[in-house]
Amino acid sequence: MSTTVANKIIQGVKAVNLFRDTLNPLRYLPMPRAIVMMEQAQRGMMPDLQWTYGAEVGIESTDADLMVIIERSIAAVVDAEWKVKRIEQKTRGFDAALANEQEAFLREHYEGCRNLREAWAHLALARFRGYAHVNPQYSAAGTLERLEPLDQWNFCRDGSHGDWYWNEKALQCDVRSLGEKNRLAPQDYVALTWRRSVNRIALIKYVRQTTAEKDWDFYVECYGLPGVFIIMPDHIPSGQEEEYRKSAEDAATAGSGALPHGADVKTPADGARATQPFHARLEWLQKQLVLAGTGGLLTVLSESGSGTLAGSVHEQAFRQIGRALGNRISEAFQEQFDVPNLREAFPGKPVLAYFELQMRQQKITAEIVKDLTALALWFELDPEEVSRETGYTIKAMKQIAAPSDSKASGGYGSFLARARCRSQVAPLTDEALRASSEELLAKAQASDFQPLASALQEALQAPDFAALQKNLTALRARLPAIAAALLTKPEAAAVMDQIMTAGLFNGLAEGKAGQIAMRRGSKSARSGARKRNT
Repeated sequence: MSTTVANKIIQGVKAVNLFRDTLNPLRYLPMPRAIVMMEQAQRGMMPDLQWTYGAEVGIESTDADLMVIIERSIAAVVDAEWKVKRIEQKTRGFDAALANEQEAFLREHYEGCRNLREAWAHLALARFRGYAHVNPQYSAAGTLERLEPLDQWNFCRDGSHGDWYWNEKALQCDVRSLGEKNRLAPQDYVALTWRRSVNRIALIKYVRQTTAEKDWDFYVECYGLPGVFIIMPDHIPSGQEEEYRKSAEDAATAGSGALPHGADVKTPADGARATQPFHARLEWLQKQLVLAGTGGLLTVLSESGSGTLAGSVHEQAFRQIGRALGNRISEAFQEQFDVPNLREAFPGKPVLAYFELQMRQQKITAEIVKDLTALALWFELDPEEVSRETGYTIKAMKQIAAPSDSKASGGYGSFLARARCRSQVAPLTDEALRASSEELLAKAQASDFQPLASALQEALQAPDFAALQKNLTALRARLPAIAAALLTKPEAAAVMDQIMTAGLFNGLAEGKAGQIAMRRGSKSARSGARKRNT
């Protein structure tokens, strides 16, 4: 669909679709009507049901529980980042030059699109409405300019799984009434469909909820402010009945007052049920929707807020939902936009690049830097990716080399450097790792306890027992200060940290060597099999 045709259709929809704005889909909405709309949608007649879902006064804007689930789910998707990636080089038919060209081609399209996040948010509604469409619109240069969200009540379908048809007037009709001229071609849209839509549960919940709330309101009207009936006393003097009645009515209306001796007061609430079922019923309906809307990850939304355990659980749940939505949206773009455009631009060539949505990692910069520092001991890092993850400007990555001075050659820094250099050829053996560790730890402990050893040696130089006792008493008084100095920055602790780090990366090196050996063995096996077949 060209941009001109798309704009014409959109303008036409705005002109002829105004009648829908005059209809309140929730007015006089009983359960039989809701079931009829869902049955018609199953046959491809979508407008009435989708208008009930998504109108300004539809259930998505009226039901508070559904509104929260939708907004939180969309927020998780919109917060994502997008990338254009290449398939792995080990894939058969991989061509690095072609992959680079296709990657640049797709990136130019997506970078030129002005409303990517709006399109993601609209497609995420498919989980609730059952489907969602965006229309790709291109610039004069042929690059993607916009992904126009299309109103879902302007669609009909040929059954549950057939082709999509454009229903310009949003009439409640089937595809036979629309004709072949309204059949949409695959290049006209990027669509995401969802077989088990949340709004089907939400619609049933809404109808039953409004019924329960109506009955609850009637209950409150009857028993919230109960009527008062006064039983007059016996033996009222003749001719004073009207005076007694007026006095009783005044007292009942004012809520207080004096009554004649022997009068009694009764209210209808005394005979009403002690408990009312409406709150439990509404809570049960809410749980059904939340279970469907969060995939069973949550049961209620009214727990205490952020900073609490419940708030953390909610955040994690919606991030998981966002990841699932992001994966489905990525697949929709890959199948319906990336592949067709790449095959048109690179005819006869394999598709080697694709679009992908990625959820942001909620990690603070200090944690990211710590992880990158550990990885830099063994792996070469991409400066661009490091800059993107940390937010810092990275111009070049420095290589970590073994210390050259004699003082550092015996320290734990050289131990790590030697371990890293040796692991590039083969991992350190357990015996070598243990021997180096014991030697470094012994030296560090000796250095840490040197002040105590010197003080004790000085105290033992006493000429007699009385002097020795005096020196030891003085040393005992100095022990807290010596211990504090020792615990401030013990070399043994730093050495232990470095030894454990070296052990960790030694394990990583072993894993890497094992993978290389497995690949070599697999390659040798395939080569032998080919020779035998020959």
